[in-house]
Amino acid sequence: MSYETPADRRFTSDTGIIGGGLAGLTLAALLAQRGHSVTVYESDRLGGKLRRKEVGGLSFDTGPSLFTFPRVWRSFLARLGEDSDPLDLRPLPGGLGLHHTPFGAVPLPVPPGHPLHADWLRVCAAAAPVAPHLETLLTTPPRLTSAAFLRASAALARATAPHLTAEGWIRARRVHPALAHALQTHALNAGLSPADAPALYALLPALIAGHVCRPAGGMGVLLDSLHGFCTARGVQFRGGVRRLDAASGSLLLDGGEVAQHDVLVSAVDPARLAALRGLPVHSPLPRRTVSGVAVYAAFSHPVAMPATSILPPSNFAAFRAAMRAGALPPDTLALVQADGPRLAVLLTAPATARPLTPDHPWVEAQLARVEQVLEVPGLLASASAIQALDPAHYAQGGHPGGAIYGLGYPVWRGGPLHPQPYRLMPRLWQVGTGVHPGGGIPAILGGALIVDELLADS
Repeated sequence: MSYETPADRRFTSDTGIIGGGLAGLTLAALLAQRGHSVTVYESDRLGGKLRRKEVGGLSFDTGPSLFTFPRVWRSFLARLGEDSDPLDLRPLPGGLGLHHTPFGAVPLPVPPGHPLHADWLRVCAAAAPVAPHLETLLTTPPRLTSAAFLRASAALARATAPHLTAEGWIRARRVHPALAHALQTHALNAGLSPADAPALYALLPALIAGHVCRPAGGMGVLLDSLHGFCTARGVQFRGGVRRLDAASGSLLLDGGEVAQHDVLVSAVDPARLAALRGLPVHSPLPRRTVSGVAVYAAFSHPVAMPATSILPPSNFAAFRAAMRAGALPPDTLALVQADGPRLAVLLTAPATARPLTPDHPWVEAQLARVEQVLEVPGLLASASAIQALDPAHYAQGGHPGGAIYGLGYPVWRGGPLHPQPYRLMPRLWQVGTGVHPGGGIPAILGGALIVDELLADS
């Protein structure tokens, strides 16, 4: 892509960003780079879902666990004018991991010589036309006046037509059931079941499987880097916001003080923003995306397991019905990550904000399933320490019920079409996963790049 960069434009303003998660910090650094006076308001610790947690004397990074499509990160560095990359991204062994489906185990990417390699190549060929446009879909404002966005959208439409959902696209590929089941699992990158997620999420494994990384120093280095970029550019940090007046650009802070800004940007969930504005919060349970239970276990020795193992739900229809009803499914998606003496097990749960501790019967059953499938009986019992985060944790400061991606939207509004508008009022903008959903860190970074460009054009 070639266009005049936002850094070349000289209008500056006093900007207040509500929320110090990854999206808020990324946008703060970009705006400060262009000369804006920027203040970030955060009532809790910086980083949002990404933070460090100590368990048994070991440090764990919570939140996003994979760094995919690093080209978006490099685009962010280029816009900042940063010549070096502080993350030192390293390819993650095994890519997207080994998927233990009801029809057999499938590694993604599927290597040559594997019985399903030919099927995998057909999937990759069907997704390939989107590859040159994926960065555009992630980082370009969804405007009909943007030639780049129109070309990228047309490429996506041709690759997915006539299928709107991930489930429909995968079914049309007629691949082995094991590979189909593994591919359907990645619809949950949008926080939705394969029957509800846009077709793009069925293509993502083929598009990103060769670009799965992790910073050499852990995901927390991303938070450190963003914070460092902000402080180096003069970004100010203050406490939380109690009330927001979008018409005047004023904020009532937790301490009772009133702050005034030319422009306000919400980097919190749209439901939380509505509450700050004194508006009704509409969050019907069947439309919420998933929540989760994150179990962190520390050991006295390295855990002899692959870097990434994935246990999909055995039946996606039953899983979908449970999530929409707020019920605990018979089995759920489990993402298992091993890093030396650290083990993290991430279980997908309905967004009901219910407490789900490691000794809850459902959590115990899901962890027992993980141990059985991975053939490590009694592993967690041998841990020196275990701690967990549950939907009640994710609901604090986030979407009601702990829905990680907020509300789900119809497939024709999802993914790169961005369900939420970036500009709500002349003074009020928003950024983050509730606006540009799914896709993990690339979508967070891409959404900030989009808002930076839109603000420069406004």
